[in-house]
Amino acid sequence: MDDLLKRMMDRGFLFMPAPGDAEVPHTLMASFGWPGYIDWIHIRGEDDATACRFRDERGDGRDRPAGRVVWKYEGTFADTAIELLCLPDPGERNAPYRITSPPSALWLPEWPRIPEPRRP
Repeated sequence: MDDLLKRMMDRGFLFMPAPGDAEVPHTLMASFGWPGYIDWIHIRGEDDATACRFRDERGDGRDRPAGRVVWKYEGTFADTAIELLCLPDPGERNAPYRITSPPSALWLPEWPRIPEPRRP
């Protein structure tokens, strides 16, 4: 798990605490901004994580993903982080771009803080 967290930090993901529930009071959210897209992962435990990539149509990192999710994955933290890290960069061959339904388990803050998009 530590290696995957380090790989995500090395990539540029910004981590922040996120609210939990009665079962899991503390969770962790991480985000990464691309030009026009945002990658999110919500980590509730080693066995429970949700990730998505959505279009950032406003370009300021404040878009809500509903209706703009192009990729999603739910599973263990390790599986979810690996899938997210292996996802092709937006605009690359096989990168997801078609809209799909958002994952129901993904919590997003009202005004997420997104790192500046990585420039090619």
